[in-house]
Amino acid sequence: MSAADLAGPADLQLALQRLLLTTEWNAALSRALLCTLLAWAVWRCWKFTVYPMLHPDEPKELPYLVPVLGHGPAFFKDSNGLLARARQYFSGINEPFALTVFGRTFYVVTHAKHSAEVYKHTEALSFEECIQTLMRFNGSDEEAIQRIYSPAAIDKPGFPNPKGLSVGVLVQLIHVKQLHPGDNMLSMQTQARDWINRKLSLDALAKECKLSTSPRPGRIEVPLYEWTSDYFVCLGQHLYFGDVLDRVDPQYPDAYVVFDELIWKMLYQYPKFLCRDLTAPRDQMIASLERYYQLPPDQRRDQAAWMINAIEDEIRAIGVDDANLAIVVFHLYFAINTNARKTSFWMLTYLLRNPEYMAAFRAETAPAFRGNDLVDVTHIHDPAKCPTVDAIWHETLRVTGWAASVRVVTRDVVVGGKLMRQGNRVMVPHRLLHFDETIFGKDPASWNPRRWLDTDAGRKLPSSPAWRPFGGGRTKCSGRFLAKYAVTAFVATLLRRFDIEAVGNPPMPEPDVGRPVLGIISVKEGYDYQVAITERKDKGVDV
Repeated sequence: MSAADLAGPADLQLALQRLLLTTEWNAALSRALLCTLLAWAVWRCWKFTVYPMLHPDEPKELPYLVPVLGHGPAFFKDSNGLLARARQYFSGINEPFALTVFGRTFYVVTHAKHSAEVYKHTEALSFEECIQTLMRFNGSDEEAIQRIYSPAAIDKPGFPNPKGLSVGVLVQLIHVKQLHPGDNMLSMQTQARDWINRKLSLDALAKECKLSTSPRPGRIEVPLYEWTSDYFVCLGQHLYFGDVLDRVDPQYPDAYVVFDELIWKMLYQYPKFLCRDLTAPRDQMIASLERYYQLPPDQRRDQAAWMINAIEDEIRAIGVDDANLAIVVFHLYFAINTNARKTSFWMLTYLLRNPEYMAAFRAETAPAFRGNDLVDVTHIHDPAKCPTVDAIWHETLRVTGWAASVRVVTRDVVVGGKLMRQGNRVMVPHRLLHFDETIFGKDPASWNPRRWLDTDAGRKLPSSPAWRPFGGGRTKCSGRFLAKYAVTAFVATLLRRFDIEAVGNPPMPEPDVGRPVLGIISVKEGYDYQVAITERKDKGVDV
């Protein structure tokens, strides 16, 4: 006899009720799924078929599956890979396209001619809006932001303001005055030269570089990426603040490097609970800058660069307090230090793997030295005297540049023949421009400085609208001249004084393609390049 034969009427009734409920629930679930699928199909048809037909004047959008997410996960995993796939998807139209990332629309401009339009529309496409967003993220209060970005008087004292610009814009112009060719720039080049001459020795490395090891006398081994990062952040800090900020906070450079490797979380406005590893070093640095500005002026201003004092004067004149002044200068600090440390690393790794270019670098820069000391601050920076060095600089920036220019659309504007709507963002991904075969030739992924030297077209590449390692327009990176000098002077002095070689036979370090950055790409964690540095055996003829 089975269990069913033993079941009573009550048991059968309960079983029937459960079956009915299960059937009804399955039916309800099926109806819900069908409605969801129908709604999704209607949304997708409207979003990617009907709306584009009704609005042919707007950029076409790369289709995606999930309305809330858009291309967000792919964007944060590998933004340049996503953009490359999108450009391939739209390869036949050669015009701006749109991407949705977690509900936010980006208009992507990949044509060199159209990118020039972006930089010309300074009113409709605002860089200042992006800066203000970062200021809020880093703790600036609204009153301070309004003061900084309100038009200032034409006849105000201090830095000239004939156009009645805001102090926030004047800060950019002050940076330009400090770092464009002229007396201020020459002073910083001379300071950088003296720092490099003094700090680039085996004794200094053994005493000051906490990363170094000495397996035998006369030989030091360092992880190259960590070392160049430490060296250039300390150099940049010295040029702008002298030794004072180091006395206020000896750990400032270390905190900065931790912050800079996580800066992508700030750029994309990660929720605070997901970026405590970023905000801890950031808060330390801002607090230390505030303590710096609380020191009596006679204890710090004579060591600071002209720019640091001029910015302080402008910010204080409009009634902004120390805390908000510290945040403004904090943004300048990471703009100053984020790229030179990485560029020097990549340049050296490519030279180590291409000995013929290392020899050419040594030969061309030799006249800048007297014995082992760098004396001529202009020779290395002159493309006519150092054409191969110049080509190595350009090619390293091209291959390792990873940033994009971003602007907020403050009013509807047409770029590349397409209408871009207020409230969205425009992005110019430099890397896609730099990997354009029609501009830079075949095999753009390879490091080949000769592409800048061999033909008339190659020699004209630095003036091409497709060449955007420092952005463009009035916000083009003003530190590009000092960065080139500091990196090439450092590499030239290192090669003049030392033999440098990779320890073992490591592969080429892998770039961290998943992290958006402000300029030069970082190295994937765990892929640093261990190098050995020894006194150079054959130093050639002194000049």
